[in-house]
Amino acid sequence: MQQRVDTGYSRYEQIAIDIAQKIVRGEFRVDQKLSGRSLLAGTYNVSPETIRRSIALLQNIGVVEAVTGSGIIVRSSSLAREYLEEFNERQKVLDLRNRISILFNQRQILETELEKELSKFLEYSFQKSSILQQIEEIILPPESWMAEKTIAETNLRNITETTIAAIKRDGKETFSPPSNMKLESGDVLVIVGTPRAREKLREIIKEKFLS
Repeated sequence: MQQRVDTGYSRYEQIAIDIAQKIVRGEFRVDQKLSGRSLLAGTYNVSPETIRRSIALLQNIGVVEAVTGSGIIVRSSSLAREYLEEFNERQKVLDLRNRISILFNQRQILETELEKELSKFLEYSFQKSSILQQIEEIILPPESWMAEKTIAETNLRNITETTIAAIKRDGKETFSPPSNMKLESGDVLVIVGTPRAREKLREIIKEKFLS
């Protein structure tokens, strides 16, 4: 979404500011007659009404004077300077307000993104936690009936509804071990299953013979 920035002043005031700047720079001298409204309108490519409002603004603060029959006369360089200083102060306030508005908009965008990412994180954490709660390491005892049998021969998936996710042996880990891998006493079996299924496995793994 594009942020709208408030410039704080209209076209006729922009023209008034430009004329005041030229007076301060000495391009227009005090008591100098400016071009008529029609010529100024052509110079700034605006309507005579816009120029009338610009001159009225400067006349109200004493910078110029519209004299009937004589035209527009420059009256005060110091008042033009004061007008520009006041304008600059106002611009500082407007710039600060626009900056605050932009920052608030950016914060809203960040908060929306943060909310989305936090939701994803919580969902992932919950899923991960659920998976971790179903994992357990069980050591295969020497006297177990499972020793020296392949994973397929133990038929654990059907008997206990558990899965051997990995086997730790001699400091090495075999993930997703093949069904023809033979189990050895002392193997650390990484089991995935429900609490009841894991409990059943813990019971039968100690037996010498499978009844």
